Amino acid sequence: MSGLSLLAPIGVIALVGLPLVVLYHMRHTTPVVKPVPTLRFWLAAVDQQTEQARFRRPPLTLLLLLHLVIVGLLAFALMRPAATNAWAGLGRRTEPEHLIVLLDGSTSMEATDTPSGKTRFEEARAAALARVDNLHEGDVATVVLLGTHPTTLEATDAAGLKALRDRLGRVAAPGGRADLNAALRLTKDLILPGLDDKILLLSDGALAVDPTLVGDIGARIEFQRVGESSTGNVAITDLSARSSPKNPDQDQLYARISNFSGSPVTANVVVMADDVNKVDEQTVTIEANKDAEPTFKELPAGVAKVTVTVDTGTKDALPADDSASLVLARGSELGLRILLVSDLPGPLQRVLTVLPGAQVTTQSTTDNLTGAGDAASQGPFDLVVYEGFTPTDPASLPNTPILFVNPPRDGLLPTDGTRTMVEPSVTSVIANDPLLQGVDLSGVTFGETPIHVLSATDTVIVGAADKNGPGSGALIYRGRVEATGQPMIVLTFDLNDEKTNLPQRVAFPILIANMANELAPSPLPSAVPLGDPLRYRPRAGTATVRIAPPAGDPVDLAVAVGGNATTGGTEPATGDGGKLREIVYADTGQPGDYQITELDAAGNETGGGSFVVNAGHIRESDLRLNSELPSVLATARATQDAGSRASLSDLWPALVAFALAVLGLEWLWSVVPRRRGRRRRVAESFVVSR
Repeated sequence: MSGLSLLAPIGVIALVGLPLVVLYHMRHTTPVVKPVPTLRFWLAAVDQQTEQARFRRPPLTLLLLLHLVIVGLLAFALMRPAATNAWAGLGRRTEPEHLIVLLDGSTSMEATDTPSGKTRFEEARAAALARVDNLHEGDVATVVLLGTHPTTLEATDAAGLKALRDRLGRVAAPGGRADLNAALRLTKDLILPGLDDKILLLSDGALAVDPTLVGDIGARIEFQRVGESSTGNVAITDLSARSSPKNPDQDQLYARISNFSGSPVTANVVVMADDVNKVDEQTVTIEANKDAEPTFKELPAGVAKVTVTVDTGTKDALPADDSASLVLARGSELGLRILLVSDLPGPLQRVLTVLPGAQVTTQSTTDNLTGAGDAASQGPFDLVVYEGFTPTDPASLPNTPILFVNPPRDGLLPTDGTRTMVEPSVTSVIANDPLLQGVDLSGVTFGETPIHVLSATDTVIVGAADKNGPGSGALIYRGRVEATGQPMIVLTFDLNDEKTNLPQRVAFPILIANMANELAPSPLPSAVPLGDPLRYRPRAGTATVRIAPPAGDPVDLAVAVGGNATTGGTEPATGDGGKLREIVYADTGQPGDYQITELDAAGNETGGGSFVVNAGHIRESDLRLNSELPSVLATARATQDAGSRASLSDLWPALVAFALAVLGLEWLWSVVPRRRGRRRRVAESFVVSR
């Protein structure tokens, strides 16, 4: 028996029982023959010695062999043999075990391609329960539930193990994207010295892993796959909308449909507006392991929600990612509240008004200086736009992002004296800058523009030079308001100048929309990618944000002054005196509609809205096994101490059980035949020879 150790060698003393058994079987009794003339003297003969004791050679009988086996097994058990190889399966562990179960609860685990017809997660959860049931007193169990962010369940005693089983039997898949690397970093911290640490990964294998983390984990990783390894899937992995270049008051829809299989797929794609009106329907062919990006018709004006559905005509293992939605119209509840200060609110006012859900309040420069007008009744604003004007006192600037358009020379923004660009021509742009996304400046002309003196932190987005002189400067730049630290964007030219044709170009509404989105992002995105945190700026005056997921209880997030409110994430507070009020909501693993309600300090509702999380994702919708995962996990090795602890398994319980079984067999062999022989002797005692 290679790999066998004796933990209590002193138990070898018990082998002295073997010769004692042999001596017992050598002891033999022979009846003494005594003739009697009649039975009347039988009672008198009973009191006399009728047999003699003597020793004989050890008889090779089955009883002798059984007795020797029993004594040998018990003596061997007293030596506490411990096995290190396949024999260990017969015994009981010599050291307590720490079982760490990594249970994959990501969206791909909702696929129903198991032999039982259950979801992958249900199969994995049943396997986890079976392993926890095998633990006994002294063992420790930790379950790490993988999803949008890891969740741990622990048990350190018998009561804890029972509670863990009950909770594990009821736990639901959190959904989202499983981060195996983050789970392994957490697992490394969970390794307990002095225990036999074992890691079990229950997953469909649609995961990526860092080999370095696996090599440093300090314990072996057992990978148990659930679901089919080659299940194909078709999913909508991206859906977005933006203003149409031709019709700014209408949205243009973009979708990406991915084919995660080895053969082409033909699918029917339907676009529904507000779940009632069919906007478009197309038949799309997607090549194997490729994407298709069909072009849809422009959405009708005023559409609040759009849904795209794909149907391949065959059974889909993960139907949740066959549809995706976007929330478009915000209405007046969570729309941007914009204050426009201008004496000539022409094209700028028209463009700001058509921003989705925007509430534009216009105020003259005189009213702004005197504090008159109805702006105060509108409450705090999300964005302030100054056109042809800046306040004279920096202290009067609002603590809000600002868009300056054609600021005056004698205003707050410094200029280079009287120097101007009489006929500016674009000479430089920052490629791929968000402000210029979808903006074509070719052919755009500008009127006379002052030259601004920029600080070291300002960034020129569009630079120009005078066609008729050496002057050069910025047409569009971004920076921060010195008095408040709030972000600002500056358009240095006059939109009402007859030489400026930008307001007549298609690029103008797109440019203003990009600026408004950067300075004051829409309070809620149309959709949040699966598992990505929602970053949301509540409107001024909001004290609490209540978020109701598709299933489960609502969550209240306090909007801290000078910081961020966070749930399920690690986003720190800004510590910027309340200049950036942002919450981070990370529990976006469930697909569906999320309802949001804004509450003031008194608990009154001040607004609300919704956003959508779609199940389709470029990683979670690929249900196939990562072929590299099993080989990488196999490289995990236990430390030397952990390996020696894990190699020992006590065999004495099995030996004692075997000895008891042999003892029972010996009892049956010795008792049953004697009863038969006793009946024969009783019958023969009545036959007397005369």
